[in-house]
Amino acid sequence: RGAYHFFLATKNGYDQAQNFIQSVKLEAGDLPPVLDIEHLYGVSADSMRARLMVWIKTVKKHYGVDPIIYTNVKFYQKHLAGFVDQYPVWVAHYLQKEKPRIERQWQFWQHSEKGKVFGIRTRVDFNVFNGTSGQFEQLLIQ
Repeated sequence: RGAYHFFLATKNGYDQAQNFIQSVKLEAGDLPPVLDIEHLYGVSADSMRARLMVWIKTVKKHYGVDPIIYTNVKFYQKHLAGFVDQYPVWVAHYLQKEKPRIERQWQFWQHSEKGKVFGIRTRVDFNVFNGTSGQFEQLLIQ
């Protein structure tokens, strides 16, 4: 299990991080915090990245782990490549048959938002982990 934060580029990164920290109690075996960033909302890419880095550093200091960056391929390539490459990435890229078309190592790939699972009435996201079960265990909070 895990928790993610939908990042608003128009808002202060520290305040958003504090809201996440106050709301989310992570335990051993949980996924690291996930930061969902997909839109600029009229903010410059430089301002977004500065606020994003404040969120990342604040959350990393609190939980003691690198957060995972969730985004789509286009947004990553246009606004994040070269700035957050040291962090794990969870990339959304639909309609790809074998893997997402991203120019870096990825940890998770959300390949569909139209999955069907017995017992769940609505459509669900389908994701793939890029690694072994041992590598997945290492990614989790210890």
